Amino acid sequence: MGRMGLLGLAWLVMLTAHGQSVLPNGDFEQGDPAHPGKAAHWDLPDGLGVQWTDAPVVPGAPPHGKAIRMDTSISEKAMVESYAKAGLTQWVFPHPAGNAIAETYGLSLYSEAMPVAAGKTYRVTFDYMSEKGTGGKLWFRAYADVNGEKKRVYEGTVDCDSKGAWKQFTGLFHPTKYRPNVAEFKIMLFALYPGGVAWFDNVRVEAADE
Repeated sequence: MGRMGLLGLAWLVMLTAHGQSVLPNGDFEQGDPAHPGKAAHWDLPDGLGVQWTDAPVVPGAPPHGKAIRMDTSISEKAMVESYAKAGLTQWVFPHPAGNAIAETYGLSLYSEAMPVAAGKTYRVTFDYMSEKGTGGKLWFRAYADVNGEKKRVYEGTVDCDSKGAWKQFTGLFHPTKYRPNVAEFKIMLFALYPGGVAWFDNVRVEAADE
């Protein structure tokens, strides 16, 4: 094995050793005392398309406890009504149609913002399962002050799909490598097409030196 191969192996070994997650409540077990139906440190779900609820029991798999459930088969009209009822006005879009939300917007849920440390690589791991093959995606989005306004200046994604069984996914992100002014990040969970039920759980974000 060449020098570069050895360096790459050492890097993978370092990242594989689990440290402490810098993202609180990534396993979704802690509820928000002030908001029933909401996981602490995550945005409020609408309660119809996106829910914080008990994960399904999968034979042969360890229990997952609480998790995030997304049903992208629900119509745009029903989703807009649910958003409005929950007070999530930022997601109320004009002229909703009767088609499934999977065909256009998809469904998402954000974590709260967490500080970014300069010169760190962030390793994200998470569990994903869909019931009928619905595809998902995790977004790592980082923000900085741009002319006095907070704007998204970096993002990366991990695509995920797993029909009928929980599967773990991993992504590496380098928010300050080319954007040294990055100050914070959020995780966005996203499910889209085809319409159906998808689950996210055990989101971990670990920092390591570049």
